[in-house]
Amino acid sequence: MSAAPHYLFWKSMPLLALAALSAWAMHRLILATTPRPVPSISSRAAGLVVPVPFLQQWCYDCHGDGAAKGDFVMDGPQGLTDSDWDKIRRHVLLRTMPPEDKPAPPPEAREAFEQDLLAWQAALPNSTSPAAFRRLSRREFTNSMRDLVGLAPAVTALPEEESAHGFDNNGDFQPLPPAALERYVTVIGDTLRTALLPAPVPSRLQRFMTQEFVGPGGPSPDAPLFYEIESSQPTRIPFRIATSGSYRLILRGYGHQAGEGPVCVSLMGTPPQPLRSSDRSAPDTVEAKLDLPAGATHLTFHLANPYHDPKQPDPHRRTRRLLVKDLALEGPLNGDTTPAASLLQRFAPLPGSGASLTDRIAWAGKSIDSFTRRAWRRPLTGEESFRLIRLAGAAIAHGLRDDEALVVVLQAVLTSPNFLFLPNPSLTPSASRPYAVAVRLSHLLWSTLPDESLLAECVAPWTPDRLTNTTRRLLDDPRAAAFARDFAGQWLQLRNTTLTTPDNTLFPDASPEVRAAMQHSAETFFLYLVRENEPVLRLLDADYTFSPPAGWFDTQASLTDAGFRKVTLTDPNQHGLLGHPAVLLLTSYPNRTSPVLRGKYILETLLGLEPPPPPPNVPTLQAVLLSGHAMPTVRASLELHRANRACAGCHRAIDPLGFPLEAFDVIGRPSGAHSAGLTTTTFTGARLHSPADLHAWLIDTQGLRIVNHTAERLLTYALGRGLTAAEIQSAHRLAAACGGRHARFRDLLLAVVTSPLFQGETIPSGRNK
Repeated sequence: MSAAPHYLFWKSMPLLALAALSAWAMHRLILATTPRPVPSISSRAAGLVVPVPFLQQWCYDCHGDGAAKGDFVMDGPQGLTDSDWDKIRRHVLLRTMPPEDKPAPPPEAREAFEQDLLAWQAALPNSTSPAAFRRLSRREFTNSMRDLVGLAPAVTALPEEESAHGFDNNGDFQPLPPAALERYVTVIGDTLRTALLPAPVPSRLQRFMTQEFVGPGGPSPDAPLFYEIESSQPTRIPFRIATSGSYRLILRGYGHQAGEGPVCVSLMGTPPQPLRSSDRSAPDTVEAKLDLPAGATHLTFHLANPYHDPKQPDPHRRTRRLLVKDLALEGPLNGDTTPAASLLQRFAPLPGSGASLTDRIAWAGKSIDSFTRRAWRRPLTGEESFRLIRLAGAAIAHGLRDDEALVVVLQAVLTSPNFLFLPNPSLTPSASRPYAVAVRLSHLLWSTLPDESLLAECVAPWTPDRLTNTTRRLLDDPRAAAFARDFAGQWLQLRNTTLTTPDNTLFPDASPEVRAAMQHSAETFFLYLVRENEPVLRLLDADYTFSPPAGWFDTQASLTDAGFRKVTLTDPNQHGLLGHPAVLLLTSYPNRTSPVLRGKYILETLLGLEPPPPPPNVPTLQAVLLSGHAMPTVRASLELHRANRACAGCHRAIDPLGFPLEAFDVIGRPSGAHSAGLTTTTFTGARLHSPADLHAWLIDTQGLRIVNHTAERLLTYALGRGLTAAEIQSAHRLAAACGGRHARFRDLLLAVVTSPLFQGETIPSGRNK
């Protein structure tokens, strides 16, 4: 096959796949971005009380009945959007509204408002439907490539991805424009060729002089620089082929003619070729193209047509002689052709060099079926198998080697939507639904493909008992570390630990290795809670952690010791997640701690109560610090900042939760700052003196909210999309079934996995199930 068709064949297949995939992805994107109708305050649902009376009593003085303070109207003709309702809910629960100079509802009325609002929203008609597919996240993609071909491309080689509802696996918002698709195609092709084909080897020319020849000849008496041979016995040159492949053997010499016809020479047993020159000053060249295996060998040549006639009267015409100046070996001409070890490990042995076309295609078909079943996470249909085998046959017919042809087909498999996108069980035919559920489960716990055992279980519909047992098996597997890395890493923001940049002058011990170890420690802690079925609230009061054997800052070598050890903590202020160095680091600025960041982390991450954004034109804390006031402490600076009426409402909820954590410095070391002088008051009126007080307040007064929010986060991540109001209620019921505020991590995880929602059942719109 010539170089041009070979090149064009390789290039055309990814482009065709890209075009098809682009059209499909754009169709899905259009469907996914269709605007959703939002509930209005005038909506009604049978049997439910719309939460208007609460607003009329406590909010309309500023935002209704003609009032529009802050340009926010609750009873306008346009109604309220989902975003408006969420903003109202957060203000009510955080006690940031009504303002301090207005009458305020009692705590029980605020909680009742939230429940009424959620129940009303759950009963509203929902005209949207979940996406039929979701794209693999970048981590899921690289993990899957590693499992399939033994090589994971760098996450940074892929396009940046968007997050929705707190996670990057969310099918509600996963744009994949053509430029991003093309990048995926390129990464897939590069990874396959690197993993499964021999490494590129540059061609080189090696020349052998007559002194290296071993055989029946020797230096010519007439031309000492030439090797002269008269017999048909071969001359050999010992040599080691470093890389198998196609080579060109080149002989330069001339012939001393005798008898009829020119001197003929055979290279490595190839058909004889004439050596027409008889002039030592202008030697002729003959060459042969050979496929040579790697290893020790002998390069050989011999005189193919020896001639000797003792009766010839002219002594110069009695004997035919071959005179060789040198021999050269050029190659490998097309790189290494030895099948890569990784390919041999994953596929059946390649057909021999003399195999028929039928045998070669049969081998490709067997390899393709096995690979595609794993890559597409289900068995192939007959039509799919036929198309892929036909592509393999076309590649072989175009002159590609068996391994090259296989890689062409595998690239088509991996650029297919069947690999890049995961199915939604609720929109999957019943016969295929067990596979879709298994895929959802493996990506929940392992962030990668199902293994063979999990696929084998999909021959029958799932039952709760089988799902429970399988989930336990997957959770006990080392690959479940991905659950902590990807779920907890995003929910608890642990991924951000290694992205922090603490001031190297102030905190020289916080090296990148230390920060990576902190993140790994926090992930190990979370996974331990799940595997040991600890209470969800143990996240806040656990009296143990996992650290390097020699501690965090003793030596860099301590971070490479075998594993992290479980360590009992004697200081109650260091208990749980909020005492962990990773969390304290990721909630600080490079050069100082931040009660605002730490308080905001608690509200958003643990309580699910994101504070409203600051109003426009409000000076930042940095501007306050530069305003000429003497500010000896961060706390004093914040007090001045909160003197601004526009800031006071939200910061009353945020700052008090961060102040107790001033007991720790930027990198999580005790700072000695906690004392009676740091007493603070939460938005519920509780007074806190230390981190231990903060842990106790969160558990005692916010425990159920934390458990419910954990259930919401877990269900969101498990389904790969945002939750409807009815599904949020379902998450709360799962938490209640597991013991409410006493719920345990693994029990809650099993409840989510065995729930009808996880297995593909949807809650009909307008029904409060």
